[in-house]
Amino acid sequence: MAKLVGSNLVLSSEEMELLKNSKELEIIPNQEGIFLLIDKDLAVENEGKQFCVEVPLIEEQQKVIGLIKKTRMSDLVEGKFEQQLGDKEKRALLELVSSEKVFVFKLNDSYKKGIYRVKDEEGNEKTKKRGKRESENFDAEKKALPDYTLETDGFIATTNNERAKILSGEHKEDIEKGELKGLKSFDGIYYLIENDLLEKYMSAVLNSFEKKHETTLIELTKEINVSEELVRIVCEFLKEDGELLEKTKGQYTYIS
Repeated sequence: MAKLVGSNLVLSSEEMELLKNSKELEIIPNQEGIFLLIDKDLAVENEGKQFCVEVPLIEEQQKVIGLIKKTRMSDLVEGKFEQQLGDKEKRALLELVSSEKVFVFKLNDSYKKGIYRVKDEEGNEKTKKRGKRESENFDAEKKALPDYTLETDGFIATTNNERAKILSGEHKEDIEKGELKGLKSFDGIYYLIENDLLEKYMSAVLNSFEKKHETTLIELTKEINVSEELVRIVCEFLKEDGELLEKTKGQYTYIS
């Protein structure tokens, strides 16, 4: 993915390969958010000939957006996600990134690869308004399960089946809209967590497993720098998705 760093346009290795025979290039605005990159030597050779500018790949863009929304987090990593796309869909992905309808999420700059996400203006505004959750602090005080709340921690946890049913009913609309996600762990704990918080740290955990395929809950907590309980919940969802295996308590292996 091309990036503008100061006054320099930095290209990926794949883009460099496509342009390896070009000596002089020119960028021409085509429409809002979309630019044409012209090989000037080739343009001179074909002067007078009629060129056809391809219209934006609307159908392919919609397909790519749909794929991003339903694809497992581990398959959305840069370089891996593109492998399931055809040539037109790859161009559509570039158009979506260029127009900022799709972006590459990295929790911080230490991660080499990011994860493709669809821009959600409404969700982003909600996240900005709510501020940072207590669970996102490494030194957050460990609480009894009933004391965790959506308002302060971004999640709820309970071992009481009746309370779990009540919570599911109370938050039914938010669950159906995808704003909250629920899960009952193997230990019998029911979790209900804000989806944007979950996805944010899912990507951080998966990035950690890019470096090594086996680690512990404690090591993950230190690396990601958030509370142990939040990392535990994220790992529970990744286990449910078939991404992680917990061989022994708090010992995880990446299996995708």
